Amino acid sequence: MITKKPFVWQMIKEAVENLNGVASYKEIKTYILSKWGEINSQTLTDQMQVLSVNHKSRINYPQNQKPRFTDSNSDYDLLFTTGRGEVSKYDIEEHGIWEIFLNSSKKFEIRKHKNPIVSKIFTPSDIVWIKNVTNTESGEAYLNFDGNEFVLNFPTKHRTNLSSPKIGDLILLYQKVKGIPVFSHLVSPIDIDEVDENVRADYRYGRRVKIVAKTNHISLIEVSTTLLGRLNFAGFTQGNACKLENIKNIQNIDSLKFDIWKKFEPYFISAEQESVINTSNAINESEDLGSDISAIEGGLRLVSHIVKERNRKIVFEKKAQAILSNTLHCEVCEFSFSKIYESNFIECHHLLPIGQIGSRVTKLQDLALVCSNCHRMLHTKLDNEFLTIQQLRDRIARISNKY
Repeated sequence: MITKKPFVWQMIKEAVENLNGVASYKEIKTYILSKWGEINSQTLTDQMQVLSVNHKSRINYPQNQKPRFTDSNSDYDLLFTTGRGEVSKYDIEEHGIWEIFLNSSKKFEIRKHKNPIVSKIFTPSDIVWIKNVTNTESGEAYLNFDGNEFVLNFPTKHRTNLSSPKIGDLILLYQKVKGIPVFSHLVSPIDIDEVDENVRADYRYGRRVKIVAKTNHISLIEVSTTLLGRLNFAGFTQGNACKLENIKNIQNIDSLKFDIWKKFEPYFISAEQESVINTSNAINESEDLGSDISAIEGGLRLVSHIVKERNRKIVFEKKAQAILSNTLHCEVCEFSFSKIYESNFIECHHLLPIGQIGSRVTKLQDLALVCSNCHRMLHTKLDNEFLTIQQLRDRIARISNKY
């Protein structure tokens, strides 16, 4: 019996879902090849552009040549482009509502209609890039304006580099002011669009970024006062966004990121203070959990893990869901605070293993409701490994049967 292949968009949807919701074009194509055999590579690329709510080229295809919002349950609003050749599964709360519309010239365009409901909570792990923005003409860069967003320019000759940082990544801005090497900003891309400013020929193109932390002329962070001051910055003079991990002779990237984060903490803008508070609390909590998991090796992943568990909005939604379904109890041992204490207290545990923590926004299905004791055990290595919810259940049952 010949099994009929699904539509290409259905193949792509399944591939992304089975790749944990985040994938490159290459990974999606490899998955499809392994399951359904050879599909024309260009066809797959075209379909991924069709399905990406924020990809400008999507309006060139018939499926998207009709005005609509991405909250209309269309089969073709499945992906969100996070970088060149990289996508995640489209989530309306994380990525906002997008619109296909006719402009004044009667041509189709896309635009964001509404902002995401849940804003990104940054942690030190998100500091991925460093960029030299030294301006030898004016003597400084991006310091003399009051807004919280601006266009970060890139060298025209390295134009393709501007698409490298992903939405949600933090870029550390480095520059020389009065001949002194300093760090001045932490910024993050807010979309994937290339902006043609056509002001400076050598730096014509850029990306829109939002300010997460910003110093001023008095509080500029001298590179020599940070752990990065000991390292060789050779190769970072082109104005490109370069990965921190590629700096020569780097020994502990986690230590460097922690150090930069602490230096910038006093300069986070008011809209990003929750990132500072949540991360500070998570660092304290990670230190309280014991040396086996709070050591600097892996420490950043643990902090990111805890921050995701403490996202107040999603924790509230997870608890509300449990209350409505009458399942507000520990998913490991079934202890119920509401039955014993007449309180709706419960803690949330992130199901993604600490070693696999990434930058994606936490969803309700990523969290489990647990009591304090079980939560502590989930964050403690037992038999030299962190246990899953099911493994801890099995351990409790096995030990209980002994007595």
